Amino acid sequence: MHPNYSVEDLQPGMLLLAEPFLEDPSFHRSVILICEHTTAHSFGLVLNNKQEIVFDSFVDEKVLEDVPLFSGGPVDPTIMQFVHRRPDLIPDGVLIGPGIYWSGSFEVAIDKVVAGEIGFDEIKFFIGYSGWGAGQLEREVRSNAWILHPGNDKLVFDEPHERLWRKILHAKGGDFRVLSTYPDDPNLN
Repeated sequence: MHPNYSVEDLQPGMLLLAEPFLEDPSFHRSVILICEHTTAHSFGLVLNNKQEIVFDSFVDEKVLEDVPLFSGGPVDPTIMQFVHRRPDLIPDGVLIGPGIYWSGSFEVAIDKVVAGEIGFDEIKFFIGYSGWGAGQLEREVRSNAWILHPGNDKLVFDEPHERLWRKILHAKGGDFRVLSTYPDDPNLN
């Protein structure tokens, strides 16, 4: 049985899973990787909201037009960020969880992707982010809007994004397993 995590466990590398009844459409069945959590603010990136837009609208390298791009959240979609598991190739990244690095040299990351030295199972690019003001995320966790789960590089990079939310809940077992089977639209039941 997996332990239940609480507000005290909020830290970089933790995953937030939207509870199935969360009414905010921006976060429907989202899995968010916390990148920073302080008393002043928190922010993270939605791991399972792949976009249809192409990367070349953000970077002049036409070679990159097939790069998967994710919406990190509803805040400032002009900001691009990335997470990776290749600190040996991308300098200046910040370790935020087991095998998960946030940011680093964007130019080096792009060069390594173009050169084929880093695959898309090792790096994810995001536009926008999810953000909370002082104490806001703690209040949301206490009100059960989010289910916490420790992140790791396998969940972030290896699991198919479209199944991530259900897979984590199912693996947690117990009542979480039941939640993982809850339909997208209960009115269709």
